[in-house]
Amino acid sequence: MSTPLHSVTSSSRPQLLKVPDVAALLNVKPRTIYEMVAQHRIPYRKPPGTNILRFDLDEILAWTRGENSK
Repeated sequence: MSTPLHSVTSSSRPQLLKVPDVAALLNVKPRTIYEMVAQHRIPYRKPPGTNILRFDLDEILAWTRGENSK
């Protein structure tokens, strides 16, 4: 389940988001997020030795504003 961005405050928002959360935030399908990760078009985190994808909300918001070059 995702939380609408406008109802999230800086003290209660999750630092790391899952694929469905980022997809909802960007209004795209989760498959699109996976494709963007594979093409290194979106900032993401992947713990070593795992297939877990996480996204830092601050990085994603900066990326949507064009402030990130990753």
